[in-house]
Amino acid sequence: MNSIPFSAQAKTLKISVTGTASVSGALPAIGNSLRVVNDGTATAFIDVGTGSRTATVPATSSPVATCTPILAGEDTVFTVPNPQATPDGAGSFTAPTALNISAITAGGSTTIYVSVGEGQ
Repeated sequence: MNSIPFSAQAKTLKISVTGTASVSGALPAIGNSLRVVNDGTATAFIDVGTGSRTATVPATSSPVATCTPILAGEDTVFTVPNPQATPDGAGSFTAPTALNISAITAGGSTTIYVSVGEGQ
C-alpha cells in the first residue's frame, strides 16, 4: 500500500468540547482524510457527515455512528468521503457539499483540532 504523510497545509478548526454537544459546523476543507487531535484530558466523541450533526456519548444498549471516540492525547486520521462537484444538467457543476462535525465528552472538557486534507 502506498501511503503519503498528512499534508502540512491542511486547514485546521479548533473545537472546545464539553458534556453538551457542540453546534454542528462545517469541516474546514474538503479532502479524503480527517485528522483529529485531542489536546485535553477527556475523551471526545465526534459525529461527522452531511447535514446537521449531533455527537452523542455511546449508549450501552444500542450502538450508533454518532459517537466515534477520540481518546485524550490521541492524534487520529480517518478516511472521509470526498464529495465531488456534480453536473447540474445545464453544462455547469454544483459545488461539493462540505461535511459537518459535532463533538461531545462524557464529562469534563477538552479541545480538539480538526484538519481535512490528504494522506495519513
